[in-house]
Amino acid sequence: MKHNETGITETVKTFFSTYRVYDIIKHISTVKSTAVIEWLTEIDMKPERALIIGSYFTGAAIAGSLDCDVTVADINPQTRFILDDSVKFHGGVRDLRGHWDLLVDTTGLGGVTEDEMRGITAEAFIVEDPTSDGSDETIRRFNRTYDRLRMVESDISGALHTDGIGAKTSGTMTLTVEVMRRSMADALEFEGVLYATATLEFFERILFKEGDPERFLRRLESPSLVVSSLEELDCDGIIEGNLGMIKSRIIPE
Repeated sequence: MKHNETGITETVKTFFSTYRVYDIIKHISTVKSTAVIEWLTEIDMKPERALIIGSYFTGAAIAGSLDCDVTVADINPQTRFILDDSVKFHGGVRDLRGHWDLLVDTTGLGGVTEDEMRGITAEAFIVEDPTSDGSDETIRRFNRTYDRLRMVESDISGALHTDGIGAKTSGTMTLTVEVMRRSMADALEFEGVLYATATLEFFERILFKEGDPERFLRRLESPSLVVSSLEELDCDGIIEGNLGMIKSRIIPE
């Protein structure tokens, strides 16, 4: 439910988005997982066994969108809570060698190595490209997407590419923070706006360094945009404008 409250005086009002940080994450994750499902439909494939490497938001969303037996592998057990209960979890890929109908690598920059992938084959193989339309030359130089696609023997393969808002990478958290940053900037363009703020925090440190998933989730429940203004303002509309620009697709190798 949309709501607002008065500021320091009755003249100024504070407007809150109904979009939480988590809602933005969920939207972006769904855009990515939908691209995977659409590609599987295009190639007329209905996997029975799938292996997803990486259990963070993208991997979890793809795992949850598949109607088959899904195994997720990740060296970070603290992300396991994001997965559906029906998904099998492994702490690495070395003991999962063999043939899979669908293999998806979402580990991004500095992810799985050739040695870890040795012995795995797949009918269809997807690697999430960590670069996006705002990536600089250094980030692009560290991109190993197409090297990874050649690590695994597969019948068909492609890169999951996400762009649209000029984010530095295609990571779901990077895109989430960029949506909030752009939404703050967009809000300042409206007549009568004093300032805009968002829940910008180093969320991933809470999860991966502090190891506190409960606090991590609590912080993601915060409103993603708050605006102080003299005039009425639709925070959700601003956020949706930025979310609508994010697109994902599978680019065949």
